[in-house]
Amino acid sequence: MAYDPALDKAPELLARAARGAGSGPDLTQGGGGNVSVKTGAERMLVKASGSRLGDVTAASGWALVNYGNIKRRIAAGPGGDAEFSAYILSQALPVKGLPPARPSIETGFHSLLNTVVIHTHSVYANVLNMSEEGHKLGRDLFPNAEFLPYKAPGAQLCAAISERALPAGPQVFFLANHGLVAAHAGVEGALELNARVNEKIKSGLGLPPFKAAGGNSGLSPANAALLARYGKGFLLSKVLSPDQALYCGPEALDGRCGRDENEVLAALFYILGCIEGLGLTPRFLTGPETAYFDSMKGGRYSRK
Repeated sequence: MAYDPALDKAPELLARAARGAGSGPDLTQGGGGNVSVKTGAERMLVKASGSRLGDVTAASGWALVNYGNIKRRIAAGPGGDAEFSAYILSQALPVKGLPPARPSIETGFHSLLNTVVIHTHSVYANVLNMSEEGHKLGRDLFPNAEFLPYKAPGAQLCAAISERALPAGPQVFFLANHGLVAAHAGVEGALELNARVNEKIKSGLGLPPFKAAGGNSGLSPANAALLARYGKGFLLSKVLSPDQALYCGPEALDGRCGRDENEVLAALFYILGCIEGLGLTPRFLTGPETAYFDSMKGGRYSRK
């Protein structure tokens, strides 16, 4: 029997989490970031692949999966990325009154954590995640948080989080070159935990305010000025994040871009500026880590 969203509070809870996590481009850019809410012992609502967090509603922008099966698959060994991605897609469940939606590639690690999971690409957390010295500084600020070295989204990241995941209780993960994860028993608790972590980073490191770039057609003036400073060759050869690999290809840097690309570029320039200002060292993805995105055949992490 198809899941009936009208009979459950989970869709509105998911929308509330998504609105909070997608409240500004300092927290998520483009289709990045993710939220999930578990309902019952086996089912989980998770943001659909490609949806913007700010656009998720109780009636759209999410998929339903059997997270119990996904957890059991990870425990047995997720397998390769293509195989694991196909398995996640196979666990999508029908929803009454809604068209089929594709669960995010990051659905796997959401399955492992507490009832509500908020995953953002916070520029503040990524100052720590994208610098060589950042996780050491982060451990001083958050001694109870988990700090993971870079793992490609999908099976590799799920396996790494599985080793430290708590199915209950609040938990925070800093993912190198990727983002922040906050897990909690409820939506308000998860949003408060996420906000508290970001505020502590801003105050602890003395970070400047983030300024949104704007720009819905072509490079925004602010991004164009910073691109001229860093150079196209630098951004094409020095990749900090999966989102940079996805959004900041040659076409985008030549000005054939829109809102999503401008948000990602503004985030990258802010993070680079903060790393430089703090005297830290950027931690760029290696050649093999970047080549992973070229090998992806579909989904959000295929290059544009």
